[in-house]
Amino acid sequence: MFTFIKIISAITAFLMSVLPLVSQPEQQKCKPEFTGTFIQSWMTCVWDDERWAEEVENMEKAGIEYLILQCLADKGYQENGGQWNVYYDTDVEALKDATFGGDCLEPALKHCQDSGIKVFVGLAMFDDFWNEAGSSQYLDVCQVAGDMIEDIYNKYGEKYTDTLYGWYFTPEISNGLLCQLTFDGIIDGINHVIDRINEVVATKPLLMSPFYSEYMATGPVATLSSYVKFFNKVNFRDGDIFAPQDAVGAKWVREENLETTWKMYKAAINTCKADVKLWANCENFDGAITSETLGGVLSPKITEHTSNVTATLDDFTYQMEVASKYAENIITFSYNHYYSPSHVNPAFISTYFDYVENGYVLESEAPEVPQNLKKVQSENGVELSWDEAVDNFGIAYYRLEKDGKFLARIDKYYGNEETYFIDEVGSADSVYTIETVDAAGNSTGKIVIN
Repeated sequence: MFTFIKIISAITAFLMSVLPLVSQPEQQKCKPEFTGTFIQSWMTCVWDDERWAEEVENMEKAGIEYLILQCLADKGYQENGGQWNVYYDTDVEALKDATFGGDCLEPALKHCQDSGIKVFVGLAMFDDFWNEAGSSQYLDVCQVAGDMIEDIYNKYGEKYTDTLYGWYFTPEISNGLLCQLTFDGIIDGINHVIDRINEVVATKPLLMSPFYSEYMATGPVATLSSYVKFFNKVNFRDGDIFAPQDAVGAKWVREENLETTWKMYKAAINTCKADVKLWANCENFDGAITSETLGGVLSPKITEHTSNVTATLDDFTYQMEVASKYAENIITFSYNHYYSPSHVNPAFISTYFDYVENGYVLESEAPEVPQNLKKVQSENGVELSWDEAVDNFGIAYYRLEKDGKFLARIDKYYGNEETYFIDEVGSADSVYTIETVDAAGNSTGKIVIN
């Protein structure tokens, strides 16, 4: 009965917050900038000390205070044998036959200790989660996660007392139908992990990062109801952290619905019996969608890019500005993958630094139009070329159209300085245009290539 009353109260508060005639403007709760980042083990397992030192130095410059190692043990699909991969020196019995991918943990702790960056240690994940959420296999993985907590803390807790800051619960729960139907089982697994934290080192917080989807999932009111029950059944402690993905980069949430999503999370967490912190995980990438269902009704619309790319700052800063009204802190997936100047086009982080230093105002100067535009018919097709465009911070990509329809997108990244494109089925009679976009999202507009 008590939980039912909480659900009704939370729904009422949520509906009042979204009604245009009733809702009040939210006051900013944190700065619209990120202070933490996720990083994946497969990326770091090949780094030597020099590369780690370079990356940690870059993170310090970017104002990063928290590093979340996303997953230190991953179990493959059962149909492929369910082999474990592990990314630290482990004595956990269930991982004794795991494939060792390299040690990501101690290098991260060692280098972050010198910089003062706090590390959340990601635990166990399994590839079947999207089909097995809340199942016996899920509970087995949570058992492994609990064993990892004890194993890792025994090895590194004393040496890296302050740096080993907390734990990351790796499975990403959502409002997807399977997760909603198996919430009780999911909660049991989370509670097991929290119990093991309390047994080993009760002072270390747990961080989790679920996501919301507009597609093939429950709506905001039904999701809110589930989360009210969730926050009243999970044995959260004061200081634990709930850091939802904003899901904009992955395309599960459209920007125009972002505010509503955060209002839903706020209404839910306000019912929690513990003082759980609401953080935001703002995605700084632009996800690739290569297939859609029913014209984008049951899934996101197809994107022009066919692999994930760095989000331009007009989108990323908007996401952070919305989140800053609801969250106490902002982290991102992922600085290291998409904004680090050691890994991607440095124009992105340069533009971000300017945004922060300029009082959270994004630069608005468009690139100069590229010069020496050429269109040549050859035996290979129509060859398009241009000189590198000039921008005050740097070019993100070039976008080409043919007869008013999208032709190609050429992203600038390390190893790709191309300023040409060959349309193998092109015709000299076709009208080609080029649009140059900088890291902030400013554009030259479409320029005809003659």
